[in-house]
Amino acid sequence: MDALSRLLSLHPVRAGLDIRCRFGQPWDLPNPALPTGVAPYHFILEGQAQLQLPDSEALTLQAGDLVILTRGAAHHLSIAPATPATQASPVRLGSTAAPVTLHVNDDESGGGQPLSDFLCGQFHFEAPHSNALMQALPELLLVRSAELPEGDGLRTLATLLRNECGGADGRGELRSGAQAVVAGLAAALFGLALRAWLARGGPQPGLLALLAHPVLQSAMQAMLESPQEDWPLPRLAGLCHMSRATFVRRFQEVGGTTPGEVLQQLRMARAARLLSYSKLGTAQIGEAVGYQSEAAFNRVFKKYSGLGPGAYRRRSRAAEAAGEEGRG
Repeated sequence: MDALSRLLSLHPVRAGLDIRCRFGQPWDLPNPALPTGVAPYHFILEGQAQLQLPDSEALTLQAGDLVILTRGAAHHLSIAPATPATQASPVRLGSTAAPVTLHVNDDESGGGQPLSDFLCGQFHFEAPHSNALMQALPELLLVRSAELPEGDGLRTLATLLRNECGGADGRGELRSGAQAVVAGLAAALFGLALRAWLARGGPQPGLLALLAHPVLQSAMQAMLESPQEDWPLPRLAGLCHMSRATFVRRFQEVGGTTPGEVLQQLRMARAARLLSYSKLGTAQIGEAVGYQSEAAFNRVFKKYSGLGPGAYRRRSRAAEAAGEEGRG
């Protein structure tokens, strides 16, 4: 398994596609702020949209562009200043509901205005207050279609999502099984966006910058593969063909943190996954992530998550059961 896949498996992201919008006149779509750990996204299928964040200049989005607001910031999407009569107030249907097509008016030509066709959804991060992947992302993650190579997965995914959400004109009936298919496609969206962003050198200092670094990625790959092992600095530096001092300095410059802190983040993320989905006891999980002492593991995990392992497991299982009941 490659390093990015391992990182995503440690920090899973639940995705949902809520609505599809086709607007043919000046329109304004307000989006309120969302709780920590919920990141709205907009995928432009056709036409344009203006993204406006508070205290920032408007950003023009073109067909094929994907934008993710990782901190859930309040924002507006629009094509021109809209009157109250042209404001859209869509009802979000939830991550497992079939998407709905919305129309501002019956005249999609909008008196000659270009059509805007886009998808809106949300990504949900587990354990947001201690999620190293989420914290490594910028507040606004933008992937421009024009910068993607021909045949890129995001281009293909846009076509698949459009077809499943009512076809090219947004008015066709949903196909049999569309709800499950759309949920699966939305789940792939985050991974493809992150890969495209990494490929163009997008990372700011942090976990993803280390993963994208041509030399330091060797150390990251090793820790991701075996976080339970001891990783003294000389060993990690050797993997990167650096002296210990040079390795520590470069790691700090690129990642904004230390190798020890990154290793602890990876261990705790893996422990959280095991607590949520395995039947292993606390001591076994501690050993699986490199702690011989159950007391030491409990202490570090509580500092990482704010809860002891037992309380974290109970909360996680309860949340999963509530989610399954809601999806049912």
